[in-house]
Amino acid sequence: MFERLLEAARELEDASVLPDAPELLLPAVPDEFTLDDVRSLATEVQDKSVSSASSINPSDLTVRVKIAYAEFCFQDTTAVLAAVYVVLKSDKVGIQLNDDGAHNIVLEDIALRVGQMMVPVCSGATFDQDSTDYASLSHNGLLGLQILILLLPLTSRGGLVLPTGTLLSVIAFSNRDDPWASSSCSELARSLLSDYFQTISPPQATKPKPVALPPPRSTRDAGAGSRPSEKTPKTEQARFITEDVLTGFLRPLFAKSRPSTVTASGRPAAFPEPPSRYSQGDGFGGADDVTVTKPWKYTQRYAVTVFEWAVEIADTDLIQGHWPLYTPILLTLLDEPQPTSLKLRALSIFRKFWRLCPEGLLSRTGLVNVFEEAVFPTVLSLPSLTPEDESCDLLAAAYPALFDMAGLKDPDSGVAKNRDVRAENTNDQEASDKRNLHSTRFSEAQRKLFDKLVREGIMVGYHHAKQHIRLVEFFCQTLRRLVIGMGILSVKYLKDIVPMISEILVDPFGTKYPPVLLSATHLLQAVLQTCWPRMPHYCNEIIKIAMLCWLNIEDEESFPPNKPTKAELKLQLTKAIEMLSAIMAAAKQDMSDRVCPLIAKDPQLRGLFTGYEAK
Repeated sequence: MFERLLEAARELEDASVLPDAPELLLPAVPDEFTLDDVRSLATEVQDKSVSSASSINPSDLTVRVKIAYAEFCFQDTTAVLAAVYVVLKSDKVGIQLNDDGAHNIVLEDIALRVGQMMVPVCSGATFDQDSTDYASLSHNGLLGLQILILLLPLTSRGGLVLPTGTLLSVIAFSNRDDPWASSSCSELARSLLSDYFQTISPPQATKPKPVALPPPRSTRDAGAGSRPSEKTPKTEQARFITEDVLTGFLRPLFAKSRPSTVTASGRPAAFPEPPSRYSQGDGFGGADDVTVTKPWKYTQRYAVTVFEWAVEIADTDLIQGHWPLYTPILLTLLDEPQPTSLKLRALSIFRKFWRLCPEGLLSRTGLVNVFEEAVFPTVLSLPSLTPEDESCDLLAAAYPALFDMAGLKDPDSGVAKNRDVRAENTNDQEASDKRNLHSTRFSEAQRKLFDKLVREGIMVGYHHAKQHIRLVEFFCQTLRRLVIGMGILSVKYLKDIVPMISEILVDPFGTKYPPVLLSATHLLQAVLQTCWPRMPHYCNEIIKIAMLCWLNIEDEESFPPNKPTKAELKLQLTKAIEMLSAIMAAAKQDMSDRVCPLIAKDPQLRGLFTGYEAK
């Protein structure tokens, strides 16, 4: 019946134009057909697969053979999806609908077939030699989503219940950053999922109960134990996440690659075994073996997208009741070193998961140390083993995740963005007391993590990669955020921080890259703001640092035209000296005897030491 339509669809050069121009194939649509005919059309690819598979020797059914055959069926799959889309778009099937609901079974079968055809299975066995046709995957996904949108209004009473596999295929296109999902696919998928779960009712409806507001977080968390609650999810979306996504789909995919630090039930292992030195990395068992043990990394990469969606859609109550379903998968992703894109995505998912976890839950379960050990090694992804660009991306993702674990608020304000520091009046004793009081509220575990971040993270990274100027800038920004967050606790690190600032600001070649000078100056201001009780001891050193940096800026003739400008750098240095002057005045010490001889020696310093006159 649809042979002419299929032939026209196969001859169509670009199937992506169909959602906007379905009239290209409308002339080939039959005048009369039923929903059963549409279902037969949707099974066209599956029927060919069965007939072709019967001629293949079972001993030859390796992963590579399956991948090659999937590539062979790509073109015909796109043609069938295009034909189904145009058939439904023609509205000629509308005369077959009735109100008895019998056709819902046929619609669900069509949705199942469409979901099977649009699933983005990657054919590349490795990332280095990826032969996946992402354009075809994107076209199939866009057509499949459009078909599902057309199917949903065709249902009668009760609505159309989409099969689990079809919903997973829709979720696979919910992230526009995936190579198989365009921005239009992502918008359609998210809109379809939102509308579907708002209208669908749970399979076993219960008597409605009055909605009560959730208790305050502190009250709810106070009674939370280490074991997850066994409550049944209240909504169909929650049931779908816990039973169909996490348990039914993701757990089998990640079962063979779960790290030894966590058990299959999601709890920390009592006696974790260190991984063998000969089992690190992929490829020792062959490409086929790797795709079997880590299908989520190779052929079924959309599993990461599905897990990310399961974290984004969850709420605190769902995480509290079912956290063991999340932790093994999340730790598996965090322990995977390559590729960089997967590592960055795992860190992003972890931050979302951490913020949804009830306060103190992971501490009581003993998983905090497990996650810390999984995340912290990323901060040592430094050149030359890691390219500078990748290192900057990895560090920018790892440190904010560790900030969340350490309890620092709003880490992005001081790490990802280079903002000006608003210099506060250090004579305001009340404000200083509040900062100091806040810094004493950190637990012993948080203070240990601060120690590790500064000494084993930032300082090790700086001294190892100080020749990479972009990394130096990042370390200054990150250390500034830590200093502000720790408050007076950062005093213990002054013997390391002040020499680092000095080395950066007094470098005569620092003016070739002004952003690093600005970041170091902001770090100096943060040190003056939080560690002011110890600053009189470092007064001479700070004056020397600011003076030499000021002279280097003044002597630079070919200053880079981009921001920050020479005037902006000088302004920030002046603010730092003003803060130091206020600190010394509060300590009842006069800086005139130290500054005035410098101004007399070099009048260029008059703009730095504003208010001081040479004697």
